[in-house]
Amino acid sequence: HEPPAEAALELPVVAAEGVEPVVAERVPRSWPIYLWWLLCKTLEWLFGLASVVGCLAVLSAVPLVQFVSLGYLLEASARVARSGKLRHGFIDMQKFARIGSLVFGTWIMLLPLRYLSTLAQDAYLVDPTGTSARLWRVGQLICTALMLGHILLAWYSGGKLRHFFWPFLAPFQLGAKLVFGKIIGPVVRPLVVGISPRLAEDLYIERPLSAWFPPAILWAGLVRGKMYRRTRDSVWDFVASLQLPQYFWLGLRGFVGALTWLFIPAILLMGGTTLPNGGLAVISGWLGAFLLGIVVIYLPFAQTHMAVQNRFVEIFNLGEVRRQFARAPLAWWLALTLTLLFAIPLYLLTIEATQRELTYLINLLFVAFIYPARLVLGWAMGRSLHHKKPRYFLVSWMARFAVIPVVLGYLIILWASQYTSWFGPFSLLVQHAFMVPVPFVGV
Repeated sequence: HEPPAEAALELPVVAAEGVEPVVAERVPRSWPIYLWWLLCKTLEWLFGLASVVGCLAVLSAVPLVQFVSLGYLLEASARVARSGKLRHGFIDMQKFARIGSLVFGTWIMLLPLRYLSTLAQDAYLVDPTGTSARLWRVGQLICTALMLGHILLAWYSGGKLRHFFWPFLAPFQLGAKLVFGKIIGPVVRPLVVGISPRLAEDLYIERPLSAWFPPAILWAGLVRGKMYRRTRDSVWDFVASLQLPQYFWLGLRGFVGALTWLFIPAILLMGGTTLPNGGLAVISGWLGAFLLGIVVIYLPFAQTHMAVQNRFVEIFNLGEVRRQFARAPLAWWLALTLTLLFAIPLYLLTIEATQRELTYLINLLFVAFIYPARLVLGWAMGRSLHHKKPRYFLVSWMARFAVIPVVLGYLIILWASQYTSWFGPFSLLVQHAFMVPVPFVGV
């Protein structure tokens, strides 16, 4: 049952990117406009995903703040586990897309100023007291003031990429408004209605200038008044909606729980290489490897279970974890395999100390590997949560035996990392698959 054309145009009103109320976004009903809308939404979602990875990489490199990154990954895993759907692990893609557009758009706008600064500097070096140097300097100051005003206007309008490039897009948008507006629109609309009534509904929608034209958005804010307070409240609401304190608290608990599980086995394994040669070193090394192998099997799922229940004590509830494994053994084996497999290549990046200039770039690789692993862990736990009965006895034991070579391979590479990593045996305590996803800076 499809709604009539009149009902399709009666849409709710929400706050615009700036300050003026605008009509809420509607799903187009005609195929050409719907495909264009779907393409734009897909690109926005992909840009949001890239922004999430970038933000998590930056946060992971900042001491203490890096717990926000771990908390986001744990929350993503928990949401997938609760719903059983991978798409629920991609949290706040639109909000992160807005953060990414603010950063990327600002960076693009500053490139001309950097080039202009280089020209002004060259003119000054050639003739410091000449007219050319003074003119370049004055031109640089004027362009800087204009560009800063342009950037602030784009921020105030909502921070989307189109707000940064509005001088180039405005002629096309104004032309479309002229064609589909009140001047030429009534003449052309009957022809479009004859071709497709749905296409006419999608094309002939009145949008005020204050909904998309940054100067009009600014003017509407000035007319309404209290612009500073409205802007301040909007920014605060946006930042609060990201739930950073909740992610920090969840990440901190996940880190402490992982460190509690890993500390004794890692210390024993380190003793196998740091203690003097003898029976004590052999016993310490083998005992540490055995205990660490058991921890590696349960810890990823224990962290996810803790995030699902949102209680720190649940990270030590191995009984429940084992019962959940029995309800989806193959899914858990696959999730554990992918988690450990995705963690192995990242140890190659710890062979040499990373230069500070490259830290954030390499952090992207770490987050890009760990994020999908966390989603798969949530998917595996979601399958066990939605199955009430254990699987067949033979299937469970096949999965248990299949875990052994996977864990052994991971332990061998982890043991070798203390000889290849630039921070030596301490690499056994910095396991990015279970703790903060970047081991270069901070904990």
